[in-house]
Amino acid sequence: MEQEDSVSDTHAYSRYACVSPGAIEKLQQDYMAGRDLGRTIPEMDETTATVIVAESMQADWLWETLPEILADPSQPPPDEPIGDWSRATLAELFFDLVDMARELEDRRPARDYWALGWAMLEEACKSPTLSPMLWYEGIYFDVGHELRARGEREGIDFFKRALAHNLRHSEGEDASIYLADLAETYLWIGDLDTGLSILTALLRNDPGDVWIYNAMAITFDEFGLTQVGAEVTRRALELVEATGDPEDLQRQLEGCLERMRESERQGREAEVDGTVLAGLRDALTLDFDAGEHRPMAELCRELVPDLDRVPVKRPPEKPTLPPPGERAAGRETPPPRPRPDRNAPCWCGSGKKYKHCHMRADQGSDR
Repeated sequence: MEQEDSVSDTHAYSRYACVSPGAIEKLQQDYMAGRDLGRTIPEMDETTATVIVAESMQADWLWETLPEILADPSQPPPDEPIGDWSRATLAELFFDLVDMARELEDRRPARDYWALGWAMLEEACKSPTLSPMLWYEGIYFDVGHELRARGEREGIDFFKRALAHNLRHSEGEDASIYLADLAETYLWIGDLDTGLSILTALLRNDPGDVWIYNAMAITFDEFGLTQVGAEVTRRALELVEATGDPEDLQRQLEGCLERMRESERQGREAEVDGTVLAGLRDALTLDFDAGEHRPMAELCRELVPDLDRVPVKRPPEKPTLPPPGERAAGRETPPPRPRPDRNAPCWCGSGKKYKHCHMRADQGSDR
């Protein structure tokens, strides 16, 4: 574990990674040694391995040089397009700088770095080619969640992208989760009929899935759907009692039920189409071992009619890597600049004190 932590400090990394720092290190070492990358990790093909080397080395270089770029925006941009892995790792760095600025109670840089971080994630979402290093569903979820928290309908697009990506690249393994996320997003923007219709279809497909009930139980009071929410929660408790409670959900569900009783947000069932509401209540009466159990791809396309028009990233092509010596020579990290005292003139020649000029960018480089 300690070795893995030390390796993670060597390479740019992201919370959305689906490869380990150790794998990145091993692939880069084999590349620098001129070994066959197709043999480095047995379960990984040569194309994937080559992409990981190219993307990880680009991101490492950007992490090393970003403080210089921030300090002097006139510097030329990188000599090759920035990939999704670099975008995700830069977002990670910007969010770290947000934390630093907040610790210093400096609101403006915190706001600026926050905007830069989210811009990087949004660009990673919108690019046409995927990185084999990233868990995209997590990025789509976080960006979509941020947008829906602002009340922006565009959040729906990102939850649809998570669903489409999961169907294409993960064979729909978690599609029901992303459908529930999409339904909740419709509820957040006030489209109660569409959100409840999706949740009803999920219940009809598998009335023994406790996580569908749980998703509704923990959110319905947020939307003023406390009456039907209480019905859902009581049914969930019946399911837990009938099938067992390995995830210890009973206490959480009882807390949800109590919260709905005390909630001040009530009565929005009156805004729901009567047919939709009746359909949900009818689904709550189904036997737990019943269900339609339709193929998930078929159910998703029925519930999201425009799903086939949602853009899905294509796999990357194998890049051509330069000989290791050329790569290292073309990307030398600039030597560190001297750090003046806080109240001394800044090294850039602006005439400002260091603390009012480049000190924060240099601190970001240290971090």
